[in-house]
Amino acid sequence: MKHTIKKLPKSEVAIEVTIPKDTFEAYREKALKRVAEHVEVDGFRKGKAPAAMVEKQVQPMALLEEMADMAINEHFPAILREEKIDAVGRPAITVTKISKGDNLEFMATVAVLPEVKLTDYKKLAKKENAAESVRDVTDEELDVAIKELKKAREHDRIHKSGETHDHNEFEKQEFTADLTDEDVKAFGPFENVAAFRDKFRESIKSEKTMQEAQKRRVAILEAVGAATEIEIPDVLVESELENLINRLKADISQAGIKFDEYLTHIKKTEADIRKDMLPDAEKRAKMELIMMEIAKAEGLKANDEEIEREAKRLMDSYKDADPMRARFYVAHMLLNEEIFKFLEAQK
Repeated sequence: MKHTIKKLPKSEVAIEVTIPKDTFEAYREKALKRVAEHVEVDGFRKGKAPAAMVEKQVQPMALLEEMADMAINEHFPAILREEKIDAVGRPAITVTKISKGDNLEFMATVAVLPEVKLTDYKKLAKKENAAESVRDVTDEELDVAIKELKKAREHDRIHKSGETHDHNEFEKQEFTADLTDEDVKAFGPFENVAAFRDKFRESIKSEKTMQEAQKRRVAILEAVGAATEIEIPDVLVESELENLINRLKADISQAGIKFDEYLTHIKKTEADIRKDMLPDAEKRAKMELIMMEIAKAEGLKANDEEIEREAKRLMDSYKDADPMRARFYVAHMLLNEEIFKFLEAQK
């Protein structure tokens, strides 16, 4: 069996394969047995007629195609293993020559995991980690947050009471940051205004710290991504695009809106949405490859016990979830967290 490999753009390879006629012909008996399961021959139950009688009932090309399918399914994976090709997604296979008593020839185009030549990601992470950290919350910032809190609580009170009110007038209404010891008891077990302000200040700083950490993670990845050249297979971009589309559809459905109605409202088609999301999908696919390469280079992995524990928790919350997909999702998320912790530790 001969094969040749040609590199293509976007991290794909074309593999031309020739299966000798004797090897190809050896699949005839197996193919006849499989075809016999769907062929009716007078006087016999399906699958029980003699092979010679079945062959007379079957179109010659249909039998050859069945033989080709069996031969390709058996030999093509062996070629991938032999050549150490890390295939991504399903290959596109085209039979280029097929006839009785002759060689079988086919071409397979398959996406492969691209080579990722990492830049000095530790140095880039160190630079981003050196950025100014969250400062203390000022009295002015705290007062603004208290005003917003009071406004939100008043809006919630009006909504629950069913009172009629002018929305525009409400938005124009001014709220002060003034509080009494009695007021703060509505927000929790606070002894006085000072205790509430201290706790609220701490809460605001904690939120700002989390937001800053998230921004820093994005900044590190964007810095590494900008310095890294990768040929991203279309199949990976398409996978990320499907994830983004499905997430959008889920969010819209959760809001009680049909996706078609949403498209009508924004005056776009699903094709328009896909085009808009394509750059983000390409970016996400690139970042995913970079993250996996960093994990490989640094020997990072998620803890098996934690994976099992979190997967069980996920399955308890979503009874209909597929166990294997749940475990894969958890393992992926936990590995990403390990990678981010490593990058954040570069000082």
